[in-house]
Amino acid sequence: MSEALDPVAFAAKFNLWKRGTMLEAHGTRFLRAGEGQAVAQLDFKPELAQLTGRFHAGALIALADEAATAAALWEVDPSGELDPQRFPLTFQLSANLLRNTDRGTLTAEAQLVHRGRTTLVAQVRVSDDQGRLLALVTATLLVPQAGR
Repeated sequence: MSEALDPVAFAAKFNLWKRGTMLEAHGTRFLRAGEGQAVAQLDFKPELAQLTGRFHAGALIALADEAATAAALWEVDPSGELDPQRFPLTFQLSANLLRNTDRGTLTAEAQLVHRGRTTLVAQVRVSDDQGRLLALVTATLLVPQAGR
């Protein structure tokens, strides 16, 4: 395994990997990913809204899942080399949606709270640009084992 990237450099790699994926389509930006944490942002745009004009719940949950995945991926391989065989996969997600907004930038802050041999658990806080908590999300991710 190569040397670990710092969290800003790892996030920059994640921003390159997202090209052509749903992450790019809805506009997620990774600011930091590493050392058990990740921060990602998403700007409001009408394509991310539900019928009332506020963020669709799926947009909030997707942002939280993406931040959790970024934190987990650094934990699995901090070198910044994308190996699909080692990519952590979310298999359980629990979300509490507390409020919503129709403007600004969402910030998802993921923190790994469990590091097991086969699973990782991340707690994610999604806030608006006024610092108001919009969602609390817990993601459980499978850690693929090499050679399986």
